[in-house]
Amino acid sequence: MITLDSEISTIGGWSTVYAIKGDPTRCAKVLAHHRKYKGEFPDPAMIAQKKYGIPDMLRYELDNHHRLMAHVPDDLVKHFVTFYGIEKTRCGRDALVMELVTDDTGGVAKNLDSNTRPLSLTFFQALERIRRDVLLPSAIDHFGIACRNILVRNQDCPVLIDFQNSVIRHRGQFWLKLPFFIRRKVTRKFQRVYRDVGVPDFTKAPSITDMFLP
Repeated sequence: MITLDSEISTIGGWSTVYAIKGDPTRCAKVLAHHRKYKGEFPDPAMIAQKKYGIPDMLRYELDNHHRLMAHVPDDLVKHFVTFYGIEKTRCGRDALVMELVTDDTGGVAKNLDSNTRPLSLTFFQALERIRRDVLLPSAIDHFGIACRNILVRNQDCPVLIDFQNSVIRHRGQFWLKLPFFIRRKVTRKFQRVYRDVGVPDFTKAPSITDMFLP
């Protein structure tokens, strides 16, 4: 059982991330009433069940993470946040416990939306390797690629967080059951990140070694 401490992040519509009291290396994601639905802010578990058919949002994210990590080579594991499982909090709520990602200054790592430090070519080469070597070959429906979900451990090392967005969340888009369209959607997500950060569209580089920063 864990005790929630200070709030770390409320980014996103489903949850709040808290520090864990007495544990500086881990944090906890707890579902929270952030998302508006039919004019109200109801229990997010109800929204997930009613809108997407997901009975347990935290378990769903944990399962998505496990499924993805089965395809990740050892040298890319460091670019994905570590999940430890679901634990009960002292206030009786379920929490998805994960690594607290810190940067090279010792502080909580910022995401790409908040980052103001220069990033190296190696940083973006790592992202492209994730796209080219992990997501595309197996047509993995990880649609959570966005600046808010990419942390900066250091100028060379991105860390992906948040695994709540997959085909199940896009039930109306039946074509996403086909690998061709999954790959296209994943690539568009990376293109949006590169555009938002102000770097070239690295998805168009013939190879990782052909990438360059202006």
